[in-house]
Amino acid sequence: MMTLPTATNSFSATIKDLIEYPKSGIFSKILLKDNNSQYSLFCLAAGTEIDEHTSTRNAVITVVEGRGNLNLEGKDIDLTPGTLVFMAANAPHALQAQENLAFILALSEHLPAKKGLTQTNIDIVKSTAPVIKEHGKQITTRMYEIMFTTHPEVKEQFDMSAQANGTQPAKLAAAIYGYATHIDDLDALKAMINKIAHRHVQTHVLPEQYSIVGECLLQAIKDVLGDAATQEVMTAWRQAYQVLADVFINREQQIYSTNHCN
Repeated sequence: MMTLPTATNSFSATIKDLIEYPKSGIFSKILLKDNNSQYSLFCLAAGTEIDEHTSTRNAVITVVEGRGNLNLEGKDIDLTPGTLVFMAANAPHALQAQENLAFILALSEHLPAKKGLTQTNIDIVKSTAPVIKEHGKQITTRMYEIMFTTHPEVKEQFDMSAQANGTQPAKLAAAIYGYATHIDDLDALKAMINKIAHRHVQTHVLPEQYSIVGECLLQAIKDVLGDAATQEVMTAWRQAYQVLADVFINREQQIYSTNHCN
């Protein structure tokens, strides 16, 4: 598959030449990304389903070929070549590919990612590091409980034996503590981010699933910390999580693209 130019150069491409269907599941490739938007090609094998989720960004789907069904806020929309669908941020939606289905997904500007972290929120998150270290595994265990109850469809992407023996919650707790400690120096976390990103690619984690994890993590922090989870703390962690999610999404898209271009 060809490598497209960066957003700093004008270019043209024939979308059908870029389509590459996997035997099962989803193949995605970023076509263009700048500070305000992102355009990706999604190729879904026939029978692939994406369970209901939300996105924090406005999105537009443009169907290139194939057929599928999009359930957007409870309404079924037939996806056929030429169909264009606008999805407002945080609108629940699910998708099923009835045939091999290819579409362009355009994401609008992501304000939290563009603004980044304020110094105030950086300071708040760093100040919570000792508490995260002490209660981290309790928080992540609670997060998985919430997620597997509210979104049972994601269980298949996890090693449930590692959930049962506590190793996965412990690893995630260590990663969250590391982020809280080095939130103002992400270069120190490059190795950890790269390792986790590769694991996410292997288990076919989708960008949209980060919003699910984020909401469950924030709820778990509130449940475990109680009164210590003040509005200021929760606001800081919400912003911090979104910035980290964007880091992972970008790295994983790089890995996906590299894997399919080699």
